[in-house]
Amino acid sequence: MAWKEPSDAERRLCEQLAAHGLPVSWAKIRRWREFGALPWKKQQGLGRGSGSTSDLLPETFVVAEALALATAKKRPLEQAVLHVFTTHPRFDQFVAATSVPLPERAVRRALTWHITRDGSQPLVAIEKAAQSAGSCPDKAMDAALESAHRYFPKLYHQAKQKGHQVGTASAAPRNLAEADGLATFAVATVLGFDNFGVDAIVEAVSKSLPELADEYGEQVFAQLQKAVREVEGDGKSPFSRRPHWPSLQDRVQRMEQVEYSTICTVRNVLAVLVEASPTLALARIAGVEDPDVRHIERVRTSNQRTDEYLRCAEAISHHPPERAWQGFTSLLLGVCTAPRRLSRFQEDVTALDPALDDLPALGRRILARIIASSDDMPEWLCARRRAAFRQQFDP
Repeated sequence: MAWKEPSDAERRLCEQLAAHGLPVSWAKIRRWREFGALPWKKQQGLGRGSGSTSDLLPETFVVAEALALATAKKRPLEQAVLHVFTTHPRFDQFVAATSVPLPERAVRRALTWHITRDGSQPLVAIEKAAQSAGSCPDKAMDAALESAHRYFPKLYHQAKQKGHQVGTASAAPRNLAEADGLATFAVATVLGFDNFGVDAIVEAVSKSLPELADEYGEQVFAQLQKAVREVEGDGKSPFSRRPHWPSLQDRVQRMEQVEYSTICTVRNVLAVLVEASPTLALARIAGVEDPDVRHIERVRTSNQRTDEYLRCAEAISHHPPERAWQGFTSLLLGVCTAPRRLSRFQEDVTALDPALDDLPALGRRILARIIASSDDMPEWLCARRRAAFRQQFDP
């Protein structure tokens, strides 16, 4: 079926974008409209068979400009929408994305697309590999194991090649034995612990905790193995209380149940954390003493989830917006599709208040103290600080 000719509003939007150096065809604008990505005023009839007219809403150009920038290179529209929703393509500052009034319909469609296609998370990749093997359980298990045992060793080697300290903020395995244990544990999480048995799971856990690779650790795991075997001997599953890994469809449904205003609020908070990350990392590297920084570090030490959000935000901040949207979206969905995590999110992030209320002021204080301290610092220490800074912020 052929499309109708462009409306006056579509023509005007083309002209406005072109005037700002963004040539976009009316057909592309029509696709954005049909996807639900553009705020658009309903057409009004002129009466007596004279047709209809539609005016542009004030926010339409703001969204269209961002989409034009995000689709300058050929990419799926869903990806462009998520890029605009999380990291505005014109700015390096992530909070700029919160000023683009994308319609709810487009954002939800794009989030669903990301859930079903994101292979960057190990459990998602393992699940998709198992599904690709069809209905045969043995083939599904083989595919899942192959995917997991490819992912975790690769993560270890990548961190090692980049010179990162493995096993810390990057969440990379500390050695290949730990990668092997994490792979087994990840597959068991997705396909069910009962598919592996006690011995395999205990062995995987022991490999995942190399700090217990001593005589004391052997005793701990021997006692653990004995305890779960006793439960198994009573005819019960030792893993019956283990939470079930939600399927892709489960996660889509959970996301659909979350209010759009809540999704936007979580996005806004995460944007602030990403914006703050370079300043906090600089303060940590330089050893700056600041009351707000000390408060944040105390919260991180006392709350594992808050620390995780800050670590993920720092990782996202290392990438330019055209790449950062993916990690940002995964973190956003990680909060919004986990009911318990979402219910605690406000408590976890407001614990940081009021340290991040004025990021520009915090940044100025950090820089001023670094400059003041550098005047009395030996050259060798300045060089070490500069090297640490490059390692931290070079993508």
